[in-house]
Amino acid sequence: MDTIIIYDISDDLLRSRVSRVLMEYGCMRIQKSAFYGFLNHNTRDKLRLRLEKLMKGEEGNIQMYPMCSRCFGMRESIGELYEIEEESVKII
Repeated sequence: MDTIIIYDISDDLLRSRVSRVLMEYGCMRIQKSAFYGFLNHNTRDKLRLRLEKLMKGEEGNIQMYPMCSRCFGMRESIGELYEIEEESVKII
């Protein structure tokens, strides 16, 4: 299923870890704090569990919006799409 994942996380390191996990699951960044992925139910559950572990005790919010392909196909985009550079955070 088409899935939009958005987050609001102020901690740079945690935000970087979340974005890295989303990319590991094949999601692509569509805005600075928004990702898109085509995820089946089992994969989405595994991703949710992994993100819950990352967020445990941390401030922030992650939301996942699964939607049917027909609804996703009706999306509209205003303005130019641009390449978003990944955050360069080193984990020590």
